[in-house]
Amino acid sequence: MENWSKRILPLVDEFGQNELMDEPLFLKVRPGDAVLYEKDKIGKVLTFVGGSRDPDAPSLFQIANVDSGEIRWIHGEEVTEIVAEYRTTIKKPSSFYEQIQQQQQQQQ
Repeated sequence: MENWSKRILPLVDEFGQNELMDEPLFLKVRPGDAVLYEKDKIGKVLTFVGGSRDPDAPSLFQIANVDSGEIRWIHGEEVTEIVAEYRTTIKKPSSFYEQIQQQQQQQQ
């Protein structure tokens, strides 16, 4: 007998959005993002602590207030908006030899 509680199939509309539930905002927050909390305060996310069910899903955020520099912990539900996102793309680093070769080819 299958366990149906683990088989949740979302209903998706024509735009690819989930009709049943939208993903909570705090699940989109990553370290480095600037977030709005407590109605009028902006903080830079330093790190987060995951929940017990899903360690990769943030539930508590350590933030640094951009105005006062105060470092504190806030609950994910306190985040009301992501002001600025910090995303990086990691490129494969080339070796020093490859960099020299590329420079020589550009000079020719």
